[in-house]
Amino acid sequence: MKVMLTKTVETLGEAGEVVNVAPGYARNYLFPKKLAVEATTGAMKMAEIYKAKAKAKKDLATAEAMEVASRLQETALTLGVTADDTGQLYGSITEREIAQALEEKGFSLDRKQILLDSHIKQIGEYRIEVKVLGDIRGEVTLKVESQG
Repeated sequence: MKVMLTKTVETLGEAGEVVNVAPGYARNYLFPKKLAVEATTGAMKMAEIYKAKAKAKKDLATAEAMEVASRLQETALTLGVTADDTGQLYGSITEREIAQALEEKGFSLDRKQILLDSHIKQIGEYRIEVKVLGDIRGEVTLKVESQG
């Protein structure tokens, strides 16, 4: 079934594109969420309007993401944790703790946007990569210190 996307769907395409999908997918997911309409001649005339709106929205989101990424570069976080004499943490620091620390600094990021290879289990200073939007990424400095 041919449908025209009214909003950008990450797995299908940009707003204004005509794509071929299974009828059930269109009926049960795309149409109820107003992500697409049936590709009629009238809808095809509206495609340019949807494309222009999607481009403007994407440009705005990209500009905001670039600004957040540059603010992240200037941000330094410090977390106080309990550790033994060798610097080994009792437990570990995960994406969730880093996201909470960033939220306290005024960033609204989900823990899934924090890109850690593995959880932090040692005292030290780390560079943490953050996926802001799409391919736009920023880095934040995290200093893990022993408290008490």
